[in-house]
Amino acid sequence: MPKKTDEKEEPEQPLGDLRVLELKNFLPEIPLPRPIDPRLPDIPGVMLLVMKVKSGKSNLMSWMLLSEQTLGGKVPIFDMIYIISPTAKIDRSSQAYFREEFSERIIVFDDLENIEGILRDILEYQQSFDIKSPDPDERPPRVAIFFDDISGYLKRNSLVTHLFTRYRHYNLSLFCANQTCRDLPTAVRSQATSVWLSSCYSVVERTKILEEWGDLYKNKLEPVWDYCCKERFNYCYLKLDDVEPRVFKAGKDGFEEIDYENFKSNVKTNTENIIADNYIQNENE
Repeated sequence: MPKKTDEKEEPEQPLGDLRVLELKNFLPEIPLPRPIDPRLPDIPGVMLLVMKVKSGKSNLMSWMLLSEQTLGGKVPIFDMIYIISPTAKIDRSSQAYFREEFSERIIVFDDLENIEGILRDILEYQQSFDIKSPDPDERPPRVAIFFDDISGYLKRNSLVTHLFTRYRHYNLSLFCANQTCRDLPTAVRSQATSVWLSSCYSVVERTKILEEWGDLYKNKLEPVWDYCCKERFNYCYLKLDDVEPRVFKAGKDGFEEIDYENFKSNVKTNTENIIADNYIQNENE
């Protein structure tokens, strides 16, 4: 029988530090030309408007892109705005885009058959700049693209996934308005950093919206949504770009943040810091 040899126990090795640390960002910051209200969607970002017919979505977008209180005014946030819409030229609420003062900064496309070519031209133009340059004039301009009721074309367009998943690399902000959520491509829905909802009476559509974003609000979103949209031209605004998701009643009555976890439909919630800004009235601008 062989003799047992004395086995020496290996000393325990100390465990290393396995914290995932944030890498240093070597790209220069591209600051906004002015501060914006922190309740507004972050720029760059992806803003979705899921709203039924005659809910005021065209008016809301005009306000968002052009108002002094939001992303427009004397010092606009965007250097260029591209509107891709089959109806903007005949929509009364969209006529603000055609004012002479915006002629070099806002371009409206209604040729939906050539959407892919339009988007490729925009991306190639943005790529012609150097996002790493220390010279701000050599960095890509800050651009907004607004897709208005063109979900069918987005589904058929091969550039959509690339555009909505890599918009930050091109210094783009994307805005997409549609009457239904279920018709939007997955890449569009999944990349949303903010969502604006009107009232909705379709069981199928309500179910899809709650499946898409309800879990973020611990399945307590539906009564808040109904409260926010009780009156016409008030909306339920889901701000998804903060550390924790937030929800606001937003629209003709200003902004009101809702404590969704403790929400009771018969209790008034926090109304501090309401934005006292009405919708843009085309004849007064």
